[in-house]
Amino acid sequence: MLANTREPDKKPLLQRTTVLLWLGCGLIFLTPWLGLQFGATDLSWQQVLAGLLGEGSSHVERVVMDLRLPRTLIGLVIGIHFALSGWLLQLLTRNPLAEAGILGISGGASLVAVAAFVVGDWIQPGDNPYGGTPFALQYLPLLAMLGGLLAALAVYGLSLRNGGLSPLKLTLTGAVLAGMLHALTTGGLAFWGHAHTELVAQWLAGSLYGATWAHLEALLPWTALGMIGVLILLRPLSAMQLEDEQARSLGLHLNRWRAIALVVAALMAASAVGIVGPVGFIGLLVPHISRRLAGSGLLVQCLMCTALGATLAVVADTLGRTIFAPYELPVGVVSAALGVPFFLYLLSRQP
Repeated sequence: MLANTREPDKKPLLQRTTVLLWLGCGLIFLTPWLGLQFGATDLSWQQVLAGLLGEGSSHVERVVMDLRLPRTLIGLVIGIHFALSGWLLQLLTRNPLAEAGILGISGGASLVAVAAFVVGDWIQPGDNPYGGTPFALQYLPLLAMLGGLLAALAVYGLSLRNGGLSPLKLTLTGAVLAGMLHALTTGGLAFWGHAHTELVAQWLAGSLYGATWAHLEALLPWTALGMIGVLILLRPLSAMQLEDEQARSLGLHLNRWRAIALVVAALMAASAVGIVGPVGFIGLLVPHISRRLAGSGLLVQCLMCTALGATLAVVADTLGRTIFAPYELPVGVVSAALGVPFFLYLLSRQP
């Protein structure tokens, strides 16, 4: 009798999960086509296909293979980074407003990245230190990751003082630290000089402009490491959603796993910041949508975050390239325009 009564509950859940997985796969495979087809100069799908197969004109092949394909793939990857980072932070803190930018992780990564620009320019001066200096490109994801991790640990440590950790205290501490880090970053730009301010200001807006295959190669190792970390964390995260005493009764070492989750979240967000700059609101918006679609299952939430984060980043970048063509809006600006109304909605629902 028990088996018969449970069966109707499992079927709709399995069907919904199957539909969501197919939806996610469809988004991952179809969305990149937008990035390849639309831009300052739109291409037909036949031209895109010919460019991918090496059968188009030299101009089409250059646009597709050298400009739009690496940019689109990097958009997919950084969308996954920011979405999964926000998802981990919201689960870790039980705070629906937690996100890399709000908690200061992106600010710490940006500050260290700007410092890397300065040092790289001193080591090998050039007109474009980000694209032309091997120091900046090779080590930037690692340095940005360290900066983001230090900022996250600072927020976590300060929030634990005077009464313990609370979602409100964590958010406010992160906002204060993020403001301070932004001021230091601006000061670093002023110290560096006006010759490079425009370049780095564009990067700080979160831009995929000038993205190349070299940038993708620099990012992918951190993507693989972060995804492995997320998979390892799935089971501990399920237990961490319980009350602390219940989680400890299951044998979970809470402090250890919270530290690991924080490191993985900082790694995912800050390494992406090191390549394209801080892109806000993807890590805030996507986890909420994923939870609404997937329910309480963490694995399905994770998969939906992956698909929706990649989709949102590519769609935002495509809109930024086409709305005011031939001028471009950075992907960070477009994602903020999409995310701010949702963020205000979340704030209005907070007690």
